[in-house]
Amino acid sequence: MYGSSRRLRGLMMWRLLGVFCCLGLVIWWAGCRRGPEGGTGGAGRRSGSKVIAVIPKSMGGEFWETVEQGARQAAGELGVEMKWQGPLTETEIAEQNKIIENMVNLGVDGIALAPLNPKAMRKSVETAVEAGIPVVIFDSAVDGNVHSSFVATNNKYGGVLGARHLIELLGGQRRRVMVMRYVQGTASTEARAAGFLETMGEAGMEVVADPYAEDGTVAGAKKTASNTLESFTRDNRLELDGIFACNDRATLGMLDALQDLRKGGVEVDVKFVGFDFTPRLVEALQAGQLDALVVQNPRKMGYLAVKTLVDVLNRKRVESFIDTGVQVATAERLAADEALRKLVGAKP
Repeated sequence: MYGSSRRLRGLMMWRLLGVFCCLGLVIWWAGCRRGPEGGTGGAGRRSGSKVIAVIPKSMGGEFWETVEQGARQAAGELGVEMKWQGPLTETEIAEQNKIIENMVNLGVDGIALAPLNPKAMRKSVETAVEAGIPVVIFDSAVDGNVHSSFVATNNKYGGVLGARHLIELLGGQRRRVMVMRYVQGTASTEARAAGFLETMGEAGMEVVADPYAEDGTVAGAKKTASNTLESFTRDNRLELDGIFACNDRATLGMLDALQDLRKGGVEVDVKFVGFDFTPRLVEALQAGQLDALVVQNPRKMGYLAVKTLVDVLNRKRVESFIDTGVQVATAERLAADEALRKLVGAKP
């Protein structure tokens, strides 16, 4: 009898201990989820600081590395913690959606997103905003209107600038040109191609090809470029007068394909305008291997994306669209313009 009573008391003590442990876990979880002003925010923040997520299109490449530098500069100056996470390549739409979902579940205070696809990312953006997390879009547009602001290059105008410069290089006469696109559905490069094609059409140019890159890599762009150039090679001569490429990987892939043609003994007399800059593209521009680059300001874009998001969190008014600028760089301009050299990292 005594032993049974003792066992019963012991069992009750263990049950009470279990209840207290569960209550403790619930209280701990709730504390992690609550931000400094009662909002969600269990993202490993310092006491009282805001935590934001910046989600690029990919974690690789000079462009996104430069965007990250600008974003981190702004985060440091404004006193917020920043989580930088994106997919490995610019074709992983499902992975980017998963990252957005994870950041929402972590309870970050705000998200700055460079969407891989305007339609495919819309639902994730809407879900974040419904959860009370403001979203600033940068680099490429997204469908819908729940986001707080859009920080980007005027990409269509960038395509117009590329077309205008190429028309000037071709002497304004009707010539055969092509545009090397990037991944289908990428809003920024689609806008550039649209601006280019419209301007070429108005000038009466003959656009003979506008292929998409096989994938989001330089190798994929080169493969598509090589196949396209081969189809316009007759009697060991490239029968094209002008080429426009829509971003850095498309430009690098086309540059490699043209060099392979020349190495193979094909006569190449073509005017070539690319988009974006990398160290290799800047060197190629200075060496005369391409005629111009339409350049944006990725560091400024990253900086303003974070600054705009922090302004939203601080309940400041922000513009619906913030233009980060675009211009044409030539070898002559690089030699004369110190600010442009600094922007693209060119040597004097």
